[in-house]
Amino acid sequence: MGMTGEVVSSDQFWILTKLIVALSLIGGCTTPVDGDRGLPPFYIERQENLPDGEVLQSRHFWPFYSSAKSTNLSETRILWPLYMDRSEPDENQTWIIPLYHRSAYRHADGRWDIDGFLLPLILWGSDPKEGDYLALGPFGGTIKGLLGKDRIDYLMFPLWARLQDRSQISEHYLFPIAGLDDGPLRKGWRVFPFYGESTGYTMDGRIRDQSRTIMWPFWNEKMSRLDTDNPIHSWWLWPFYGEIKSDDRLLRSVAFPFWYEEHDSRNNVSSWTLLPWTIGTLDGQWNRVELYPFWGFHDQPGLSRGFTLWPLYQWESQNAGDRKREVRRFFPFWRSIDDSKSGKLETSNRLLWPLARWGTDSEGETKGSFPALLPFDAPRGFGWSHGRSTQLARWKYDDQGWDFELLWGLLTSKNRSSNLEFSLLGGLLAKEADPRSDDTRWRLLYIPF
Repeated sequence: MGMTGEVVSSDQFWILTKLIVALSLIGGCTTPVDGDRGLPPFYIERQENLPDGEVLQSRHFWPFYSSAKSTNLSETRILWPLYMDRSEPDENQTWIIPLYHRSAYRHADGRWDIDGFLLPLILWGSDPKEGDYLALGPFGGTIKGLLGKDRIDYLMFPLWARLQDRSQISEHYLFPIAGLDDGPLRKGWRVFPFYGESTGYTMDGRIRDQSRTIMWPFWNEKMSRLDTDNPIHSWWLWPFYGEIKSDDRLLRSVAFPFWYEEHDSRNNVSSWTLLPWTIGTLDGQWNRVELYPFWGFHDQPGLSRGFTLWPLYQWESQNAGDRKREVRRFFPFWRSIDDSKSGKLETSNRLLWPLARWGTDSEGETKGSFPALLPFDAPRGFGWSHGRSTQLARWKYDDQGWDFELLWGLLTSKNRSSNLEFSLLGGLLAKEADPRSDDTRWRLLYIPF
């Protein structure tokens, strides 16, 4: 019995020891790259400065749970992106993908507009001005303020639906077969695909556009901008021939999509396309040659882009005043983005997929990480919730020195003011700055000497 008791006590001792070490790491492990605290990637305490000047404090229990809070924001995520609850002074949002979503928005007059759904059964909402609404899946009901419409009534959709946008009403029977538009801005009807016609009006009652289809898509005709001095007339006998014509523009297609051409006399631009190749001119000079997939370029005011062996190599140059952005891609392995002002580089961003990504901000500070498993940027999406778990190494450097982190902070190192410091296993073995002098000191088992 005594021997058994000693074994139990020994096991308890080791469990307690491991717990103390873990708690020490969680409470005291700070990464030099961005000041995150915790035991990454499983537990992280983070503090971020937002563009509006607020400070966002967050905690992450990867991959299950994260929470964030600032003066005007409170957010909770569980198994992101499956669940999120976000609260702001004028807007609240909750979702469980793909089943549940609820959003609440406060208008300038102080009233709250609430919309939600529990798929595939219930859609509901309330608004003191618009009124409450309720819809039961495909069976029927009313929806307000969604899908760009003031009100939607439906019964056994697609059997019948009525959509209202202010005074404009669209009614559908066996959508999209039969439909009727009635209102001050548009009138028309259709029996799809046999025949349909529509007329649009301006606010003062003038005709803005007219269209007609017969045996869609074979015959289409439309006249638009009829309320201006440069109307557009287009017609299409699909797929043999079609054209769009106005006083300053002509677009013609023959045997779509194999041949089409465009001529714009206002901008002095012309282009000819024999799928998939295009050539074009601007002011009488060649400005566009696209010989997919071999080689191509396209120059236009404020933007130039081109490719070689598309999609392998692509480049792009944007100009706006004294600002310029240069983008280079060698798909999918390399991407560089450089932003400059008055010829001086301000920020840069690099991706060497799947090995590393790094970037330099306007203050001259460069941050990077290895590997870079996500080939896209997601500052407040997957990168914020899960990005840390994929970063085996991270680094930062500027004019003052550099900081480095390996294996989520198990090894950290920095070199500032020519003093090299490092920490292993949260400080079990460390070389650090001496608070009482300009020199460094060592720690072993957290004990300085």
